[in-house]
Amino acid sequence: MESQNCESSMLAIGEISALALNHFFAQRAMRALWAHFDEALRDTDVNASQFCMLALLHLREPMVFGDMAAELAMDRSNLSANLAPLFRRKLISSIIHKGDRRTRQLAVTTEGRKAVASAMSPWMRAYQDTFAFLRLLDLDSMRDLFQMIRDMKRLDDLNDPSGAPARPESRLLRRND
Repeated sequence: MESQNCESSMLAIGEISALALNHFFAQRAMRALWAHFDEALRDTDVNASQFCMLALLHLREPMVFGDMAAELAMDRSNLSANLAPLFRRKLISSIIHKGDRRTRQLAVTTEGRKAVASAMSPWMRAYQDTFAFLRLLDLDSMRDLFQMIRDMKRLDDLNDPSGAPARPESRLLRRND
């Protein structure tokens, strides 16, 4: 009996190890992709993260700080830390919301527009370099998966009255039932 339990545990560990490796390599792939874009923008005024934030803001400005955090799926403190260098370099500015003076809106400055423009060609070259690979991925499904996982965590947080995060294995078991 004990031998069977040991064998089934070893099988489970093997299956979990394979899943862990998939997660590890997916994470490494995303880091490599991000590094590719950072390298492409090395001779510009911005890195890949800053370019993405400036491009989003350029597209949707003026944008309320909280809306930008939600759009980027970042908590407000993380977004604030990522925007700080852009504020220091005067690539973005904060303006007063017309409807609510307490609300901070973000806008791209003239210098920020120049930084986005200078990074556009290298960004597009990096994208074209990876387009054949990226075309094979269903990016919409990846975005949906990210949002589903994010929403699962929010549901778990809401359902747990103690506020303690649910154990991942219990959450996965509930979802598979």
